[in-house]
Amino acid sequence: MAPDQPSGVSSDPHIERHATVLHDSFVDFHQRFLDISRRASERFLQRDWEAHQADAQERLDLHKQFVNVAVKECRSALPDDDHEARRCWIATRGRYVELIAPRLDFELAETFYNSVTRRLFDIVGLDSELEFLWLGPTALPVDDATGGEYTIYPIKTSTADTMRTVIGDCPLADHFENADRDAQGVADRLDEYLRSRWDDVESIEMLRSVFYRNKGAYLVGRVRWLNRVSPLVIPLLSDESGVRVDAVILTEWDASRLFGYTRSYFHVLCRRPAAVAGFIKSLLPVKPLAELYTSIGYSQHGKTNLFRALYRHMDHSNTRFERARGVRGMVMAVFTLPSFDVVFKLIKDRFPPSKHTTPEEVKRRYKLVFDHDRVGRLVDAQQFENLSFQRDRFDEELLDELRTDCERSVTITDDEVILHHVYTERRLYPLDLYLREMSRDRARAAAIDYGNAVKDLAAANIFPGDLFPKNFGVTRHGSVVFYDYDELTLLSEVNFRDIPVSDNYEDDLYDQPWFPVAPNDVFPEEFRTFLRSPKIIAEVIDSRHDDICTAAFWNDMKDQHEAGELPDYFPYPAEIRFNRD
Repeated sequence: MAPDQPSGVSSDPHIERHATVLHDSFVDFHQRFLDISRRASERFLQRDWEAHQADAQERLDLHKQFVNVAVKECRSALPDDDHEARRCWIATRGRYVELIAPRLDFELAETFYNSVTRRLFDIVGLDSELEFLWLGPTALPVDDATGGEYTIYPIKTSTADTMRTVIGDCPLADHFENADRDAQGVADRLDEYLRSRWDDVESIEMLRSVFYRNKGAYLVGRVRWLNRVSPLVIPLLSDESGVRVDAVILTEWDASRLFGYTRSYFHVLCRRPAAVAGFIKSLLPVKPLAELYTSIGYSQHGKTNLFRALYRHMDHSNTRFERARGVRGMVMAVFTLPSFDVVFKLIKDRFPPSKHTTPEEVKRRYKLVFDHDRVGRLVDAQQFENLSFQRDRFDEELLDELRTDCERSVTITDDEVILHHVYTERRLYPLDLYLREMSRDRARAAAIDYGNAVKDLAAANIFPGDLFPKNFGVTRHGSVVFYDYDELTLLSEVNFRDIPVSDNYEDDLYDQPWFPVAPNDVFPEEFRTFLRSPKIIAEVIDSRHDDICTAAFWNDMKDQHEAGELPDYFPYPAEIRFNRD
């Protein structure tokens, strides 16, 4: 309990009621969350991918649902007087601490409390009296004291024997098509990888829970020798013959992409999420903790970690917010703190006539991205409300833009800047700049992957709307992803057409089309016209991706989705997959 908390708060029935409502709402939320996650195993074995997608959708909205219920119950019983309400809630926090202290997921319980509190009291910025706001160092479990999250397998005889034990202990062990073959295959890859890097291997440590996402399942672990660890992630597939190992992920680089911010969230059963996040952090030391919590499904606590990391960084830096690199947006004002690897995006008050959308539609599209399978090609965006910063941390030119274009979303006073509704995304290298500034080889690789990104989005039932390279970015892994969502839509909402051929030559000379065009009509042939700059994009489109400039390509994708066909996505390189043919 914090030292300034009153003692004996549980004797007040109103305080006890508030704390109990908060505690019970959180417990119910997390139990529902785990119940949905538990279904992933059955979905994987039965290859019921549509049901798994429905589960993922249901799970995404759980936190908000339970927070809203708790807010409603607590608000009805809070004193009307603001001072008394604060006094009551400060005492409630003390009692709540007592209730959650024995739990193994108390950090999630703190986030749940903060979500309720910020809504109840309309908090702007930070409120250290009402919220859990520790911005100093925090300890992740180095070892799981409960013994519940991972198992240590000493290598006593051979790597292959150890891997047989690992697979035999896996919750899916009874469903493997050929466990001995797969154990030997993993061991061979592991031995070959480590032979030239390490003198010896001490043990293999594996998280006990299986990680499920889309059509794949993953065994997540690490190899240890002295104080060294290296990732050991084993992707699994399920087909008519059973479960089989599809690849072995052994590098930090490939494992980082697996847990990246352009992927949907895993379904993982864990009693102590901090231990799982800490285990993964040992494999991916560069990966922010916020992304690790988010990757295992706890997106709200991921937001909490990002929030704390941002304010902690503000206390230990003196850089100023400034406009982000790249072409200025017509719908969003985008800015960044140069020393913090995140961009901030505010919806502008007014859009030019060429943008046939509204602020409400933009919010809907960001929600669509949050709900949708991002297949490694859409950046996860976190929505925040009422963030407050000191005014002198903002570049004056940026303040002028925010004051002029974003009056509804921002308040600027003499001392502070309050962002009322803002999205955050990981900062990327704008593709249009990347193509101009990087070497020819890197630029060509990015241009090729740009075409792959468009095709992957189409396979995921997404039409970006605006295909200009300025709306795409390049990750540190060299992957091209889409991050401008103001015109994004589902393929089913678009009518892809060929441009009609006219019998009259003069028809082609008119400024406007001579044929009728509906608002949702798109003519892919026109993509060739505006995808000519920079030159390397035109070259790659013509030589590698000319099909995206045809209505047939897009309509074929639409037909596949209408038929319920879900494509395969492998978030790891094709060359590390086992060839079972």
